[in-house]
Amino acid sequence: MNTQTQPDPRQRILDVVDRLFYTEGVRATGTEKIMSLAKVAKATFYHHFESKDALVLAYLENRDRALWDYLSQPTPPKDLREALTKFEQYANRPEVVGCPFLRIATEFPDTAHPFHRLAIEHQNKIVDYLADLLKSLVTDKRAAAAAILGVIDGAFSIRMLYGTSKEVLIVSPAEAVFKSFQSAGAPRRR
Repeated sequence: MNTQTQPDPRQRILDVVDRLFYTEGVRATGTEKIMSLAKVAKATFYHHFESKDALVLAYLENRDRALWDYLSQPTPPKDLREALTKFEQYANRPEVVGCPFLRIATEFPDTAHPFHRLAIEHQNKIVDYLADLLKSLVTDKRAAAAAILGVIDGAFSIRMLYGTSKEVLIVSPAEAVFKSFQSAGAPRRR
């Protein structure tokens, strides 16, 4: 007799879409496939998610929460280098095929679309996080944070393009960007 308990139907649906939306894309993943793989009836699916759009929003919220949980475990990074190291380690995990938010933004390029808006909000939260780590280190912390995010996003794009055949670097290129902002803010000698 099998005494293992299966996750509740809502969680099974989220587990399935986490994998499918991330690897195959939202548009390529139909609700029938989701229901079949999650082993839920149509009524159960719509009881938990009023629409596929509601499911995509829940997926993005879970992905956002997972990143912040990852960054804070076992303890939050105490400085920029530790944070960049965590991003680099994450980007080089075998199961990582790119940034789920950048992938969503490419599928839904209209910046007013709710999915794209969530991708922008996610990116803005990362800029805020990096800017906080830079607060006493550079004059224009927001611009420096945005430039460093460009390095992080570039690494995830490389991962998406080449898969696991290339290790992506974040720490050294991001530190070079950081140093350029430190130099730019330093008083110039005449």
